[in-house]
Amino acid sequence: MHANVTLKPREFVMALSSAAAGGFVGTLLRDRVTGLEHFSSATSSYVTWPQEIPWVLLGVNFVGVFLATRLLRGPLRHHDPNDLTRVLVITGFFGGLTSYSGLFVDLAAIWHLSIGWCVAVALGAILSGVLAGWLGLRWHRR
Repeated sequence: MHANVTLKPREFVMALSSAAAGGFVGTLLRDRVTGLEHFSSATSSYVTWPQEIPWVLLGVNFVGVFLATRLLRGPLRHHDPNDLTRVLVITGFFGGLTSYSGLFVDLAAIWHLSIGWCVAVALGAILSGVLAGWLGLRWHRR
C-alpha cells in the first residue's frame, strides 16, 4: 500500500471534517462514561489516593486501544491512512474516546496525596495501553 501523502484542498477538508466528526462522537461518549465516575467520587469529604484513580478512564483507554489496534490489523489494514473511514474511526472516534492527557491530568490529584503511588499508577496506565495494543495484535493472529 502506498499512502497518499499530499491531499488536494477538498480532500483535506473532507479528512478534517471526518476527524472532527469522529472526535466529537468519541469525546462525547468518553465524557458521558467518565462523567459518572467524577460525580460519584465528589461525594466523599476525606479522599485517599486509591479513590482518586480514574478507573473508568483507564478502562475506556484500554478498550479503545484494543479496538483501534484490532481494526488497524483487520478491516482497516489495507486502507490508505487518509481514507475517510480510517480517519473518521481511528483518528477521530478513537482519538476522542481515549484520553491519556486527561488521565495524566487526573493523576495530579494522586500526586498531591502520594507521589510514589502516582508514579506507579502512571506506569500502570502506560503498560495497560501497551498490553491492550499487544492483545489487539494477538487477537487478530488467531
